[in-house]
Amino acid sequence: MSASWSYSTLAGLRAALDQGEVTSRGLVEYFRDRITALNPALNAVVATDFESALKQADAADEARSRGELSGPLHGIPMTIKDTFEVVGMPCTAGEPYYEKHMPSANAAAVEQLIRAGAIVMGKTNVPLLASDIQSYNKIYGTTNNPWDTTRTPGGSSGGAAAALAAGLTPVELGSDLAGSIRTPASFCGLYGHKPTYGITTMRGHIPGPPGMLREPDMAVTGPLARSADDLATLMQILAGPLPDMGPGWSLRLPAPEKQTLADYKVLLWTKDPDCPVDDSLLKVYRNLAESLKAQGAQVTEGAPDDLSLSSFYPVYMQLLGSVLSPGMPRIQRRIASLMGKLAVLLRPFVNTGKDSEKVLLGVGQEHAQWIRLDEARQRLNTRFQAVFDSYDLVLMPVTMSTAFEHQQKPAVPARKIRINGEPRPYTDMFMWVAPATLTGLPATSAPVGKTDAGLPVNIQIVGAANEDLKTIHFAGLLEETFGGFTPPPGY
Repeated sequence: MSASWSYSTLAGLRAALDQGEVTSRGLVEYFRDRITALNPALNAVVATDFESALKQADAADEARSRGELSGPLHGIPMTIKDTFEVVGMPCTAGEPYYEKHMPSANAAAVEQLIRAGAIVMGKTNVPLLASDIQSYNKIYGTTNNPWDTTRTPGGSSGGAAAALAAGLTPVELGSDLAGSIRTPASFCGLYGHKPTYGITTMRGHIPGPPGMLREPDMAVTGPLARSADDLATLMQILAGPLPDMGPGWSLRLPAPEKQTLADYKVLLWTKDPDCPVDDSLLKVYRNLAESLKAQGAQVTEGAPDDLSLSSFYPVYMQLLGSVLSPGMPRIQRRIASLMGKLAVLLRPFVNTGKDSEKVLLGVGQEHAQWIRLDEARQRLNTRFQAVFDSYDLVLMPVTMSTAFEHQQKPAVPARKIRINGEPRPYTDMFMWVAPATLTGLPATSAPVGKTDAGLPVNIQIVGAANEDLKTIHFAGLLEETFGGFTPPPGY
């Protein structure tokens, strides 16, 4: 199969369409054939509607012939994470209860992409209710990582990341509450962006339940792509006032003022006693530090003053429980709360992960306790924001390891990930993404190298609130230095 469009950027596809090298119909047919050929080994794309996509492509081609372009994605096909509602395809979120759920309207973010000209041709796999860092469920099965099919592509946007890395789609739409964009991007060597909280909408996303209008705490919609420029294009489409804010609200993300790596002063935070990072990643991060310094960037290594992962993680985990609780029956919430209290008592004897019991406690907590936690969050946010008075950006690992082998048993509390030969609790994989999620700050996951075993390694670029374009721009500067995304062998 020709690879002519597999790894094209949005700019490259727009130029090819403008110059008549390909039509929108031709692109849909190309990606249809590539999905048919390559997806069986990956199980990344789990639902398609090529008939509708071809009709939309023909309409886009006709509009182009009249000089009528609907936006920067005009006539470009893409896939969407199967937690977002899309008319014409099921939206299951990996939950058998929703297997027959056919939405009557598009999710708000999907509608933004369609208005910008995108053609949605398929849906990509997720874990059950987007609640794991591996992507498997009883409806569609397991998604494999194209870098090594014995390993997970991450979750919950794992199908999205695998499809992107394999060249099955030009760009993707994801969501992030516990690293669900940043971790799959890292495991597959892609670019992923968790926006500032409140500038993109989750309406039409499952979970919560279909039809929910409120925006969930901490969770955001964001893009995945194979280049920083494509992230920036998608963010300009997705960012804006939330659906009910009305005409009195507008959003203008500030453009990055600094143009070269030498202009930046960054804090590189890669070590924390509560979550050691595997040496294979630390080797890549040492090279990153040396390269940044060689290009004139000011690099300070260490944790932010008076802050550590333990400053953020307990508050994050308990608030995470409160995000999960609305969809649970009352009896289930009570059971979770009792299990959390039991886990506290058993902690001296059973290591299920630092503060992991706080998720269970958060599920059943009273509103008064939530308010106290929210105040603690605001105080942490103020302290973390102050770091950006001294540094332009904070660079952090995304997770403590690269993509790991599929591990669907035992149950999550009993799973382990080996770090430097030692077993670590599975839930520790959430620790490095917690600070940016809890405080609502923008964080871009960007590739910076590979381990000696050839697995991708990303860095997490965290910025001050609403500095989304700065973190993405810095990712683009790193792309120029480290080469950015490279296709997995065989694709």
